[in-house]
Amino acid sequence: MTTRIIKSVTQRTNYHDVHSTGISLVHLKPNISRYDLKSLFSTIHPKAAGHNFLVIASHYLVGSIMEYAKSSNLVDTINQWLYVIADTENATREMEVFHKYLGEGDNVAFIYNTTVTSENCVGGRKCQVEEVLKAFCTALDEAIQDEYDTASQIAEEEWEAIRPNKVERRDFLLNKVKKFISNNGVCDNCTFWEIKTGDTWGAEYQRYEKTSKTQILPVGIWRPSDGATMTDELFLHAAHGFRGKLLPMVSFHNPPWQILKVNSSGNVIEYNGMVFDVMRELAKNLNFTFSLEIIQSPFTNNASVYDITDSLTNHIPSSLVDMVKNKTVALGACAVTVTDQMKNSVNFTLPVSTQTYTFLVARPKELSRALLFISPFTGDTWICLAGSIVCMGPILYYIHNLSPVYEYKGIPMRGGLSSIQNCIWYMYGALLQQGGMHLPHADSARILVGSWWLVVLVIATTYCGNLVAFLTFPKIDIAITTVEELVAHRDTVSWSFREGSFLEHELRVASAQRYQMVYEKRSRKLETSIDNLIGSVEQGKHVFIDWKMKLQFIMKKRFLETGRCEFALGTEDFFEEELSLILPQGSPYLPRINEEIKKLHQVGLIQKWLQDYLPKKDQCWKNRHLVEVNNHTVNLDDMQGIFFVLFLGFSLSSVLLIIETVWNKHFRKKQLSIIQPFMT
Repeated sequence: MTTRIIKSVTQRTNYHDVHSTGISLVHLKPNISRYDLKSLFSTIHPKAAGHNFLVIASHYLVGSIMEYAKSSNLVDTINQWLYVIADTENATREMEVFHKYLGEGDNVAFIYNTTVTSENCVGGRKCQVEEVLKAFCTALDEAIQDEYDTASQIAEEEWEAIRPNKVERRDFLLNKVKKFISNNGVCDNCTFWEIKTGDTWGAEYQRYEKTSKTQILPVGIWRPSDGATMTDELFLHAAHGFRGKLLPMVSFHNPPWQILKVNSSGNVIEYNGMVFDVMRELAKNLNFTFSLEIIQSPFTNNASVYDITDSLTNHIPSSLVDMVKNKTVALGACAVTVTDQMKNSVNFTLPVSTQTYTFLVARPKELSRALLFISPFTGDTWICLAGSIVCMGPILYYIHNLSPVYEYKGIPMRGGLSSIQNCIWYMYGALLQQGGMHLPHADSARILVGSWWLVVLVIATTYCGNLVAFLTFPKIDIAITTVEELVAHRDTVSWSFREGSFLEHELRVASAQRYQMVYEKRSRKLETSIDNLIGSVEQGKHVFIDWKMKLQFIMKKRFLETGRCEFALGTEDFFEEELSLILPQGSPYLPRINEEIKKLHQVGLIQKWLQDYLPKKDQCWKNRHLVEVNNHTVNLDDMQGIFFVLFLGFSLSSVLLIIETVWNKHFRKKQLSIIQPFMT
């Protein structure tokens, strides 16, 4: 018997809907004790044993097997157990005795013998052969008559084209034989097996229904004449999930995860948000409906989606946790931060979203362009350039005056480069590419002047090129983009984050020094209103650390209010906060829900749903380091510095002119006051 069973499930067939399988066989000894049975189940590894179990055992062993299989974690929403019981009698034909071993979420089915023995029962090989031959002859007669009637109505060529082939004729005969035996067969019809299965999923949450407990429902029968006749699936929940049961759930308003809209009477008329998008897909795939119980939250019921800045995921209402913990509801339809403390009360699903932290800073502003003309060179370069002019003037003067060429050729040494003042002005004029009226005659001085011209050529070219670059690319204030840069600016800016948040806990236990400093040097500015806090950030005095998504909402809300892009986000994301749905501890449906959530992540649906509730991208999303460089027109901001130099030069020259005039009048007046001797 064992050999025939193994062969039937492992052999390959030509039918597309029947597949062979591999098996691992566990032999139960006759009169096995409960202790040995328990030891046997302890050797079966849940992951290595697979998900399908076929148990062929006596009626008295089934209860013990179900008990130990349950205690060994081999019975759940994924594994399927089929018990075949051949030794049932009149007193043991009801499977209700095994009801107490069925638990919430189990997939268990029974096939048991209900054969009736009486004098009217006939059987044997002779009866079977006679019945099959009679059925075959009847079927063959119907097939011939049917084909003859069809062929007599059409042409011979047309009949050759539409006549049934061998496969079609075989299927026709087999169906007729089966129908005849089912309706008229009498051989072995007293042999009768019933098929029942457990209806367990969601039973403990049907408190207001008559079927508030697990049930064992009939789903089919088996007879030798027509085989199995199924009225439903063998494993109801593997095929139909929760079979449309109504499951109670609890939630609260917390955008963008749960967005609840209420009418004037306070009744919820619409619920949206990423969590409910996930719930609708779970309800569709696992075949259930849900009723929603609302817990009051600090938000107004019709709050805008931009109120995410005060979103609650780390500290959810305690009444909600109690309802899930006490199994008042099947699931908490809300996004909850996964923490070790909460794991002691509830079970978490796979994360439906993972949020990273970053910081909000004032958008780097363009620096003043008043001194743009001196920007191409650094301060020490300008000092060295001024020093070189002052030094090269006297050097040219001494080389020019010490050269014997002028005395040898009789060239007078008056004016021109014969004074230090003129040499300095010549060097300054050459630097501005203006040249000079006087050039040295000595080769030594000419070499010096020529080398100075080469220096001037390099300086002028470098200055002009860099000046164009500074005109095209405005200079931006130093930005804070990473945690290291934030810590480095601790003397100029303050920062803050929400007290009691997931971030505070992670910073407190972090081993990295930069995170320890962020935690220790934090500000208490969150004690003020969020508007005052954002105002400080806008002024560049403060940095706010929170979810990247929350900060994007703040940026969008501010842009809608002012029409300006006043903020920027750090480029570094740190600390991932996982958000999950919650179930009661020990819930058997956690693996199935996790499997569905994993599929939703793989196909990208969860990310798409979340994006639908996030602010749409605008000009504030552009990289703050990118500056418009096309068709830049030089304006007054670019040229104000050089006009300032012109005004300064005019003012200095005017002051010197006044001094010279006053000095000249004073000198002439002094000369006139002196009596000159009269000479003839």
